[in-house]
Amino acid sequence: MIVLVVTHVLFLIFVKVESYDVISSLSPKNCNDSSYFDSLSHKCKSCGIFQTASRDHLSCKCDIGRYPEYSEKTKSIECVSCVQSFQSDTCLKDNLTCELYDIKVLQVTGNSTIARCLRCPLWQQPDAGRSSCVPCSDMCHCPDDYEDVNGTCVKDYFAFPDTPSISTFNLDGRTYISNYLREWVRPAAAKCKAEGGGKHCEHLTNICVLTDYNYDSQSACAFYRQLSTGFSHSIYYDDSQGDYLLNSARINILKDQTMEFVVKQYGLDGTYQLIQPLRSVFTSLCCTGIWKPIQRNGNIYKSCSLHLKTASVADMRFYELYFVDQAVNQSRLINVPVKVLNFLRGGVQRNRENDISRWQLTKRFFNFDVAIGSNQEGNIDFIRYLSSFTIRFSVVQGEKSLGLRSLYATINYETVGNLENRKPPLVYFAVKNVVSMDEAMKSLEVALSVLSSFGALYALIRIVVWYIRSDKATIDLLTLIRLLFYGADILGNVILIVVFFFTFYWFITFRQQEEVAISLPSAQEEQFIKDLVISAFTLKAISVLWMIGEQCTVDIFLIDWESPKPTKTEVVSVWRMFFVANEWNELQVARKSSTSLQVILVLLALKVFQFERFALEIPSTYFVMESLLNYSTVLRLALGLFTYLIVVLMQNVLNAVIFERYFENKVQRFTDVCTLSNISVWVRVHTRYGFYVHGRSPHGFADIDMPTMCQQLQREEENLCAQRGLVQGQDIQTFSIFFHHALLDKWRKLHTSQPSGTYPTFDARNQFLTSFLDHAIRDVDYEVRDRHFLETILDMEMWWNMTFNERTVFYNDGKNCFDSVLFYGNETTLVIFELALFALVDIFCHCYLTAAVTVFIVYKALQFLRYRFGRQNLAKKTMIDPRFLF
Repeated sequence: MIVLVVTHVLFLIFVKVESYDVISSLSPKNCNDSSYFDSLSHKCKSCGIFQTASRDHLSCKCDIGRYPEYSEKTKSIECVSCVQSFQSDTCLKDNLTCELYDIKVLQVTGNSTIARCLRCPLWQQPDAGRSSCVPCSDMCHCPDDYEDVNGTCVKDYFAFPDTPSISTFNLDGRTYISNYLREWVRPAAAKCKAEGGGKHCEHLTNICVLTDYNYDSQSACAFYRQLSTGFSHSIYYDDSQGDYLLNSARINILKDQTMEFVVKQYGLDGTYQLIQPLRSVFTSLCCTGIWKPIQRNGNIYKSCSLHLKTASVADMRFYELYFVDQAVNQSRLINVPVKVLNFLRGGVQRNRENDISRWQLTKRFFNFDVAIGSNQEGNIDFIRYLSSFTIRFSVVQGEKSLGLRSLYATINYETVGNLENRKPPLVYFAVKNVVSMDEAMKSLEVALSVLSSFGALYALIRIVVWYIRSDKATIDLLTLIRLLFYGADILGNVILIVVFFFTFYWFITFRQQEEVAISLPSAQEEQFIKDLVISAFTLKAISVLWMIGEQCTVDIFLIDWESPKPTKTEVVSVWRMFFVANEWNELQVARKSSTSLQVILVLLALKVFQFERFALEIPSTYFVMESLLNYSTVLRLALGLFTYLIVVLMQNVLNAVIFERYFENKVQRFTDVCTLSNISVWVRVHTRYGFYVHGRSPHGFADIDMPTMCQQLQREEENLCAQRGLVQGQDIQTFSIFFHHALLDKWRKLHTSQPSGTYPTFDARNQFLTSFLDHAIRDVDYEVRDRHFLETILDMEMWWNMTFNERTVFYNDGKNCFDSVLFYGNETTLVIFELALFALVDIFCHCYLTAAVTVFIVYKALQFLRYRFGRQNLAKKTMIDPRFLF
């Protein structure tokens, strides 16, 4: 086992760089006169005997005084000596008649020179002067059992069946019949098989690249994979190898070095065209201007206008991208994997997915395509071009040196029909240094763990408070369920807060950096953040629904203090109670902020004022009107949450500072309405906990005419009457209550003594509560006190005080705490829910408009549920016919 582990570690060390395709940086210029440059191995190879390299060093030719002759022994062309004589070479050759596949050569016999015919070898034909053999172009000397396929002798041409899928090309869901594919796929495959490599295999490779590497059916890529000797020499990366390249492989680099990239260039027919700088790709498409060096600690973002009006097949270029390894004195080039976004597999563009394991990395790409779009009439239906090119890498700091990780290029092709009478499209180029975010993600996980621990502690405190207020004797199933709901509420808050602060930190730091100090999370890290948002929304949705259920089941009773006037025998009017009930019904769904205004302002900032562009994947603090970059999910999340939160805070601040103070305080208005109506509100949330709104009129009567009402208000304004508070000499009208067992027992007896919903029951309850509040019941009494500091902070009652307390306790409240059973007092919970929903929709749709509209619709649905069921509960508990609730 130890041996296996050591072997595995050594393997990882030695293949760290070798996982990439490494070739020498030699070029034909490095080859001497006796060697030629082999484009496949990227090395110089020696020419044969009596041969010298051609001018471009891409092939060999016979020395002067020798001519090529096919040798039956070696089955190849050899250079044979030719001794010149006094006879005219031209005359000798002109008087000689040779067959179609022969060339005319001179042969020395004794002292004379004669001309004779020499058969060209297989797969070659005479040149125009019939003096030498050249590779076939239109006809070949083929044996009887071979077939001439466009200049190549092929024995098994039937191995490449002529199926309709060979000449078809799918573009945006539409199928085209390509004349170029029909003419060249099978011949290129046949020549590649016959020669076992070389130019024709490169031609087949290029056709495969043009068809977006699709090998689902009989196609150029299917033929290429059939002829390929294995992935080690393939334009495809193996799936497991690609995952290692993007996650584990490392290339050592020098400090402060420039990131130099080059491309190995081919023509469409497979002709090797030397190694060129990376900028040659873009000079073939448009004018790139000044090309700045690529720094390891910086990013580059460029764009230029495409010019293809005079483009032809001869201008098409195919490239393989290489990184120049300067750590070894430029002695080798390291192949950079390419992720083509247009790649199709099973009809799906898998390279656009976030799952790296489903990506298909490749090696070759093209600048533009005017071949595939050709039809039978000789016209071009469409032109494809390289619309965006992004190199991504991550610089990591090692113990002794720097290194590169996740080095790959992302490429996208787009299509135009005609460039004659239209604005030229843009071509985008970017280099992105994706800094490792391991430490940031660890910090995120630590923050979640720590805050979740505090959240769990707070959930325990809340369940203890509920346990005391509900007068529980044992821990039952309901206690555990409620603990889970409290935990869901707090954990949802924790997750969303952590996600917001971390994404906002990334947003600020990323946008302000001049040199790359922080990057955006990778696809896996981004997915983790998405999962957090999904979890936060799910937890908050559960919490909000639970809150609505609790609010719609509270026990509420309206206490009428009005009594018949001594001078009159009329009964007390019920309309005052209807009026207060309708005010409560309306107050149930009131908010401190307007969701409609919220949505409008958020969309105004993000869409109309185009602040959305700050979420582009570009580290700058200015707008980028045209860019190849997509919107970053993390940046969109931070920007959307920040904008939504700022608008909410502005609404709440303006509501508290201006609207509630100078225009209308809805909760305080309800308390004033209760006083004017001479009606108090009794609310019981839990078994031993509730609220009380003291609405007893200081004037004693409220069922009066308008002049009397105005006189009472005038007397109150001039301080000529008692104050409104429950306790004499005080103005406090709202209280939280901790009920005593004696009061609860009396209250239960009133419920069971008479049928529910009858008026005698209402009168009995009303008389009991008024007597209780007037301290008129001897064995059931209450006291009014202030909360201790710790009780205020934790919103709880100290059980050591409550256990031995003999009376119900009314806690003074100057903040209208009864709004906790209304939407008005749960503004924070609703805002966090809206933030989670807004973030959830945007991370999947990448559309702030959709997210805002979804928030509006969902909130209106929740508001409808709260209003409808709350109205039913109000009618049931106050015994008011629901037809009187508007």
